[in-house]
Amino acid sequence: MRITDTYQHEDEVRDSELDLLGIVNHTHYLLYMMHARHKHIKALGIDFVDMHNQGFDLVLAQAELKFTRPLVTGDRYIVTSKIVSPKPGRLAFEQEVIRVADQKIAVSAFFNAACLSRKTGRPVIPQVLRELLAGLKTQ
Repeated sequence: MRITDTYQHEDEVRDSELDLLGIVNHTHYLLYMMHARHKHIKALGIDFVDMHNQGFDLVLAQAELKFTRPLVTGDRYIVTSKIVSPKPGRLAFEQEVIRVADQKIAVSAFFNAACLSRKTGRPVIPQVLRELLAGLKTQ
């Protein structure tokens, strides 16, 4: 997988993810997208545990979500993840949760993630991320 590719993960809504209205509670969309981002990064060769053991942690710095239609129990959905225009020291992701049955977007989102040094708490770009981000600039 190249850094410019859009990653996709498919899953199904579980009964336990619904709220009183019978729709997916907003917090679960954040979990859906986090899971897809982690799988996306892993597919690009970045291992969170290895980075942590080397003294670096990827953390969410900003989240912006737009809810357009609900998902309900049994809905199959696809979560997309695309890395876009990162700022220095950050990875930016555009994501969508799409209902499979009609291909309608349930939620669209933008996330900024930063890589922090565990020693200093400051943003850093370790070599593994520097190489990954270089691939984005050459595409």
